[in-house]
Amino acid sequence: MKKLQILVFSLLLVGQSFAQPDLQKLQQEYISRKPLLDSMHAYPDVPFDSLKVTNKEGISISFWWMPQGENKGTVLLVHGFMMNKSDMLSRAKIYYDLGYNVIVMDLRARGQSGGTAATSGPEIRSDVIAVMDYYGSHLKQFGKLILAGYSHGGRSVVFAAEKKPGDVQAIILESIPYSLSASFRRTYKMEPPPIPEGNMPEAFHAISGVPVLLMTGDSDEIIVPEEAGEIRNSNKNTLSQFMMFKATGHNLFVEKNRKLYSETIKSFLAALH
Repeated sequence: MKKLQILVFSLLLVGQSFAQPDLQKLQQEYISRKPLLDSMHAYPDVPFDSLKVTNKEGISISFWWMPQGENKGTVLLVHGFMMNKSDMLSRAKIYYDLGYNVIVMDLRARGQSGGTAATSGPEIRSDVIAVMDYYGSHLKQFGKLILAGYSHGGRSVVFAAEKKPGDVQAIILESIPYSLSASFRRTYKMEPPPIPEGNMPEAFHAISGVPVLLMTGDSDEIIVPEEAGEIRNSNKNTLSQFMMFKATGHNLFVEKNRKLYSETIKSFLAALH
């Protein structure tokens, strides 16, 4: 099952057609909208506003704004590929309880956002940038903006920050896929099909001066320790922190890790002030 998920994660991001009908069908199936991923599994249990903006491609992007009336700062959280913003509420609570304002957003073709197909190419940055620009125009009195992303959401925020590093106070990354093609090779011992994954090393170079908290699992097949090391070595900010969770796969936010997960985030954020 785990290998199937990795295969899906790699192939669903491919924006090109394949000769093999099964791969083409799989790709189309997983990038398309799904009722399960459109449905909200939960809603914030704190006061919030439901807002929408339009990205540069004309796609409506939905997000929930959970203010606290403080200018301590705001954390913008972005979900993984087979998720929507409601799946990030448990993580959002950590930041909210620390006194931060919180935004959770839906990427295109997920949740309450528009669009008919998802993607993980660099163009996904426009979804995040649309929300960042709204924040800068309407909500900047609430303080500096911190970007946080899980898995595919991490790629989204890195691509966004690459273009707007000056708009970001810090970045928190959980299990970010570094190279989709390398992950495919590791798992299936074969060359991958063309994957529009963008240039992550180049993106990380562009944000090398931004404080980054990178959290990974030592058993994750999507990002391996060597790739986490490349990210670590590319960052020059002395406030950056790197945490590897033991005996943990792609999802770090499991019960046995909750305390360490929260303490790691709290420590990183405290160092920013």
